Amino acid sequence: MNPNDNPDRRVRQCEDGKYRWTYPLDMLKNPAILYVLFKIFGVLLSIPLLIALISTAVNNDWQNIWDGFIKIWLIVVIVFFAIIIISYLIVVWMNGGKYVVNFTMDEKSVTHEQEPVQNDRARKVGLVTALVGIFAKRPSTAGAGMLAASRQTSISDFSKVKRIKPRRGQHLIKVNQTFERNQIYVTDEDFDFVLDFIRKHCPNSK
Repeated sequence: MNPNDNPDRRVRQCEDGKYRWTYPLDMLKNPAILYVLFKIFGVLLSIPLLIALISTAVNNDWQNIWDGFIKIWLIVVIVFFAIIIISYLIVVWMNGGKYVVNFTMDEKSVTHEQEPVQNDRARKVGLVTALVGIFAKRPSTAGAGMLAASRQTSISDFSKVKRIKPRRGQHLIKVNQTFERNQIYVTDEDFDFVLDFIRKHCPNSK
């Protein structure tokens, strides 16, 4: 779908004064969500490596860490990221290649809300993931599944936003709070308007 084919993709001001638009993200051509997953799990997987390196530096036992821990860690990382890619492709297939998001923006906040039909699919996938994690005795997997099942809406309170990161090539504006990460997708035609609006209403952002 061409970004400009659907008029709902253009930002429009409604009778209540709020701005609304819909963005069907092409999950294959614009894998921004996949990048986020890689970043999150990359950080999580780096923690045990960092702990092992610190322990090795203290004991000065570099040969053993390479022959043992690091080789196993690299295999785990490769397998883990392969699973992420396969899981992502399954989600892409389930959603018909699109991640459809509805946005609502006013002077106080911007809301990112997944399309209701996709909400139901994401909830089912999340619940299955949670059950697998529980039966496999993996709390992190269960927690990730529960989170996916319960949360398909992100709200950014402009007064609490700390950083704004525009990614024009991905039609993406990252709006970050201390414990909240929001991704705002918008067409080329409205990108500057939305970016300027958010910047003007976020007094504490960089």
